[in-house]
Amino acid sequence: MSSVAGKGKSVYLDPNLKVPDHYVYHDLFGKRSRGIVGGLLGFAIGAGSEGPGFKRFDAAAKKNPIDIKTLVRHDMENALRTATFLKMSPTPNADLTLRIEVQAYGVGPVHERQLGAVIVAKATLVGRDGKEIWNKDEWAASDTTTMLENLEANPSLWPKMAKEASQALAKQMILYTSKTQRTNAEPFM
Repeated sequence: MSSVAGKGKSVYLDPNLKVPDHYVYHDLFGKRSRGIVGGLLGFAIGAGSEGPGFKRFDAAAKKNPIDIKTLVRHDMENALRTATFLKMSPTPNADLTLRIEVQAYGVGPVHERQLGAVIVAKATLVGRDGKEIWNKDEWAASDTTTMLENLEANPSLWPKMAKEASQALAKQMILYTSKTQRTNAEPFM
């Protein structure tokens, strides 16, 4: 977002973050099926293989649920507060408004077979006139990764991994880059 320096002095984080109703689960076999076979057949094979894993992950995640909207908003606010090129405004009458849409979140293969939390989001910056100034699609993953069996045995890893992914996303989106395109292909595809 540093590329918008000079377009305004203050930014307001729109509290109406858009988030999906539910998380996604992808494993290595499903990812390979979607990549190798491709098309609808690859997606069908990948989804079919991931069904049992999703149920297992869902059972573990329900033991320690997360509020993705609150998590992402908190980390975006923290990143904006540390930004030196814009001052965060607590009111909507700022020069700029930042809108965040979480497009997907959940777990997926991060280090080969190990699962990590992943969050995919789009940020849009608009001026007072409502015109778009900047947008960026980005994703981030947690540093903490584990096998599904370990996640089932220790469900408290899920909130920890989600927090790490949210913090990384906020840094990538707000602080680290002026690129307007995604840094890498996202892992949920």
